[in-house]
Amino acid sequence: MAKVEIAPFDASEYLDDEEVIAEYLTAALEDPNPEVFLIAVANVAKARGITKVAQDYASPSSRT
Repeated sequence: MAKVEIAPFDASEYLDDEEVIAEYLTAALEDPNPEVFLIAVANVAKARGITKVAQDYASPSSRT
């Protein structure tokens, strides 16, 4: 029998616009396990580039 290789799934590759990211985080918040939300936030940070996330958070206008 041939061995089947499966590529690892990386959710961050599919988080390509704000609407998708919002839906993804909303779904993660619905899970009773808080780890799911933390993983989702990490995936969003990876998708956006952690530097961009930090810059957005540091900007006062981004928190209004």
